[in-house]
Amino acid sequence: MARCKGCDKRIVWGVDSKTGKPVPLDPVAPTYRVLKHDASGASVVELLPIGEDGERASMVSHFATCPKASQFSSKR
Repeated sequence: MARCKGCDKRIVWGVDSKTGKPVPLDPVAPTYRVLKHDASGASVVELLPIGEDGERASMVSHFATCPKASQFSSKR
């Protein structure tokens, strides 16, 4: 575990399988799988489980949730 230098939340570093670049991830952000859309157009979802190691089966990019993500943009 590491901490975001912008907001100080816990993050996990991953490596993008296509680009090889590091990716900051939220280890415990709730992640949902869309199962179907009902007649009204609403999405029917299920929460993905937390694994034995305490981490979700899927993780969200910390760039999507960090309130200070713009300070890390490569377009400075």
